[in-house]
Amino acid sequence: MKSKKINITIPEDNLKEIEEFCHKEGVSKSFLIREASVAYIAKVKEERELEKKRSEMAWAVDASKKLRDKSAGFKDGKKGTRIIRQSRDEGH
Repeated sequence: MKSKKINITIPEDNLKEIEEFCHKEGVSKSFLIREASVAYIAKVKEERELEKKRSEMAWAVDASKKLRDKSAGFKDGKKGTRIIRQSRDEGH
């Protein structure tokens, strides 16, 4: 992978902590920042995907509730879930 040098600004306290950590762990600051950025980006993407799934699930629950509330049931007055359970219990 081709690398490119960049300049970044970091508060002195953070830089000191980074330098101490890198020295103790035997890694370069570039390595630490690369790894940290990869982990951060992956975490944000995962959180956004989970939020999207939560939103879609909430929509599905809401849509199901609205559909269920609209439904008057079957001709004999039974609800769909009752019919499904009855059919399952009878082994159909």
